Amino acid sequence: MDSLPIIKSPRLQPNQTVGIIAPASPVNQSEISEGLKLLESFPLKIKQGEHIFDRQDYLAGSDNDRVSDLHQMFSDPDIQAIFCARGGYGSARFLNKIDFDLIRKNPKIIVGFSDLTALLLAIYNKSGLITIHGPTLSYLPKNKNWEHLSRLIGMLYKPRISFKQGKEINKGIARGTLLGGNLSTLCSLLATPFLPSFEGVILFLEEKGESPYKLDRMLTQLLLSGRLNRLSALIIGQIEDCGKMEIINSMLQERLGRLTIPVAAGLPVGHGNENISLPLGLPAVLDTERMLLKIEESSVS
Repeated sequence: MDSLPIIKSPRLQPNQTVGIIAPASPVNQSEISEGLKLLESFPLKIKQGEHIFDRQDYLAGSDNDRVSDLHQMFSDPDIQAIFCARGGYGSARFLNKIDFDLIRKNPKIIVGFSDLTALLLAIYNKSGLITIHGPTLSYLPKNKNWEHLSRLIGMLYKPRISFKQGKEINKGIARGTLLGGNLSTLCSLLATPFLPSFEGVILFLEEKGESPYKLDRMLTQLLLSGRLNRLSALIIGQIEDCGKMEIINSMLQERLGRLTIPVAAGLPVGHGNENISLPLGLPAVLDTERMLLKIEESSVS
């Protein structure tokens, strides 16, 4: 992080107003209708961004319009939290247009994953705000996604995530700042000012729809960058629709087993039916023997 103290948003309470934006790919009303109903049942009031249903080829409107919606939500005193409609591609395109001072002066909960990894990590790095890696509106109704998320952002809650079905690659216990997200999106931020330092970080990575050799290539890129050598620990989340898992597991063992830090796989985070929400920027502990990830502070104040 750019030498800024961390800041937390006030917790979300019933009957408050939340904003909905589309910072990446286009979205249709039908894709988010169930997610909106879930939020309304909390109960929460909904305010949609002016450009949420815009469409410009593979983007949800122009870069200027999408960043304008982001700024509007952080500027609006009635908005307590910001939810992203969907991922896809596009949030990295406007990182150099974001007013990070505005965000720091108006801390609010912001939730997303996948392509929104770029937005969440940049906001954390440039403003110090704890952001939430959690489901977009299109993923919110699946499994227990809203249950996990509502607890994280609505209570002073310190999650303990057990993933005993996971796999231990390198044994150990490590403490560090929790960061992470989508592997390909994170790799696209290398050598930019928006990716936080990995010094002493517990990093989690997830991916969808990439072949095993592409996963290998991206992990190799991170290894060659030297950034993984600075980590406290590494966790692989869900690897969805990426080919045969025996090939992927073999590759993960070969590529990551050489690291001298604790490494585990199988965290229920990512594009599967269960996407446990995690705060980016808070201290955490990974214990590979117990296959347990503990967050040491609440995400909100």
